[in-house]
Amino acid sequence: MPFTAEITTSKDSILITVTLPDGNIAEIKGKHSETVCKMNADYTEGTINYKTDAEMSNGTETRQLKMSFTLEAKSGKLKLFGVPEDQQGEKICFIIKEKEEVK
Repeated sequence: MPFTAEITTSKDSILITVTLPDGNIAEIKGKHSETVCKMNADYTEGTINYKTDAEMSNGTETRQLKMSFTLEAKSGKLKLFGVPEDQQGEKICFIIKEKEEVK
């Protein structure tokens, strides 16, 4: 299902705010417990893997979960994959159309 998301990631945390097609807002946020970086300096090739203690909320319900995120760069195009550790078949893919670096 296509939707719009705003993703903010740092060396120690992640925040994903999703606007669903019906207009509802969902949020995933958390602190990284482990980070493995195999990305080049200009973020055009490689991966960064995060293990994250996350909280997912949809406005009416909030739940705690452990997630794995992979930020993948190929030929300068970025994708972010998110997988709850207890639901390996539930992979979420975000194709990043715009990138903004905050220094």
